[in-house]
Amino acid sequence: MKTIVIGTNHAGTTAVRTLKRLNPEMEVSTYERNDNISFLGCGIALWVQGEVKDPNGLFYASPEILANEGVQTKMEHDWVGINPKAKTVRIKNLKTGEEFDDNYDKLIVATGTWPIFPNIDGINLENIQICKNYHHAQKIKAANENKSIKKVVVVGAGYIGVELVDAFVKAGKEVSLVDIADRIMPLYYDGEFTKLVENEMKSKNVNLALNQKVVKFVGENGKVTKVVTDKSEIEADYVVFSVGVKPQTDLLKGIVDLDNRGAIKTNEFMQSSNPDIYAVGDCAQVYNVSLKQDAQIALATTAVRTGILAAVNIVSKNTLKSPGFTGANGIDVFGWKMASVGVSKNLADKYGIEVEEVMFKDSDRPEFMSTYKDVYIKIVWEKKSRKIIGAQVASLNNHTEVMYMFALAVQKELTIDELPLVDIFFLPHFNKPYNFITLSSLEVLGLNYFKK
Repeated sequence: MKTIVIGTNHAGTTAVRTLKRLNPEMEVSTYERNDNISFLGCGIALWVQGEVKDPNGLFYASPEILANEGVQTKMEHDWVGINPKAKTVRIKNLKTGEEFDDNYDKLIVATGTWPIFPNIDGINLENIQICKNYHHAQKIKAANENKSIKKVVVVGAGYIGVELVDAFVKAGKEVSLVDIADRIMPLYYDGEFTKLVENEMKSKNVNLALNQKVVKFVGENGKVTKVVTDKSEIEADYVVFSVGVKPQTDLLKGIVDLDNRGAIKTNEFMQSSNPDIYAVGDCAQVYNVSLKQDAQIALATTAVRTGILAAVNIVSKNTLKSPGFTGANGIDVFGWKMASVGVSKNLADKYGIEVEEVMFKDSDRPEFMSTYKDVYIKIVWEKKSRKIIGAQVASLNNHTEVMYMFALAVQKELTIDELPLVDIFFLPHFNKPYNFITLSSLEVLGLNYFKK
C-alpha cells in the first residue's frame, strides 16, 4: 500500500510518522510547498519578542528526520491537481517548474489554511505583513528590532494579533490594535476575561481601536503610513494583518464534500466523502463535542490528533473512532495566563444553545501563602441536561492546566452537579482545600458558605 500526504506541518508530520511506526513496510510520501516543515506558529510572538533565542527550536521535525524514518519527503513541491478515479495527484516542483503525477492507494490532505487577505485599497503597500509561517515571522521579528519603525498597527484581535501586540509593546513600540469586534479574543473568552487583558493593554498605552473596520491603507513612496478605519485614522510605520484564515482546499471542489468555508467534511475516522481520501488539520472538519456538530477547529493540538486518527485508520481499516474535540486552548499575554475549552457563553448564545453559567473569583492558594493571586473561572453548562460544555480560567499565576480536566469533562459529558465530587488533591503550595473549581460548582448547588 502507498499513502501520499499533501502538506507537512503539524497534522501531516504526525500522520506520516504514525503511518511508518504502525506499518514500516508501507510506502509513505509527503509533498510540502515550503522549504521547511513542522514550524510552531504559536511560538512566533515568543521569537519576535526575544524569549526564543534560536528559531531552530520552533521546529520539532525536519525533512532529514522524516527521510531517516523511511518517509519519502519532497520539499518545495506544490500540489496542483488530482484525478480521484485514477488515484493520482499532480505535483509541481517549484524549483524547476517540472510537473509529474504520483499515484496513491490512500491520500491524506493536510494542506492547512492561509491568511485572508481581502482586496482593500492600499493593502499591497510595503510594510503590510501577514503572519503564518517561518518566513513571515522573520520579517516581523526584523521589524520589531528596527528602531526606525516606531508606530505599529496590528489588524485582528485574535490570538496571533494580541500576542504580537504584547511583543511590540515589550520592544517599546507605539502600538494600535484594530478589530471589527467590540473586544479582543471574542471567539475564546467572554467579556469578563477579555477585559482583564484589555485593561492591562490600556495601562501600557496600547490604542484599542475596537469595533472598527479597516477601509483603506494610505502610503508614501510605496510604504504604508496610515491605517484608515470607518471611525479613525491611525499613523503606521508597520502593519501586521491577521484577520482570519481560509482552508486551502480549492483543488477538492466537486471531488469531496466541503462546508461553506471550504473545510473538508470528515467522518469519525477523518475520512472524507471519498473513502480513499482522508483530511486532517486546519483544512478539515472535526466533531465539536460542545456544539454537537462538525466544525473546523484550527488548533495545533487538534491537527496532531487528527493526524494520528487518519494514520491509525488507514493502517487498521477504520477501527479508531474520534472521541470528539473540545478546542482546548490557552494564551499568556500582558501577564495574564488564560485558557478555555468548549464554548463560551457568548458563543452558546450565538448558536442558540440554552445554557447557564457560573462566574467565580477567589484566591488560588490560602491567603497565608505569599504566592497567592486572584483566579477567575467561568463554567458553562447546558440548561436542560446540565452537562458541562465550556470553561474559562484566568490568573496572574498559571492555572491553565485545569482546562485539561475540563476538556475531559466535556468529552465524557460530566454534569455541573458531579463536578464538586471530582477528586482534586490539596496542598497549600498549589491550591485550597476547597479550591476555585470546587467552590464555583458548590456555589451552583447553593453551598456557597465555603466561600470566604
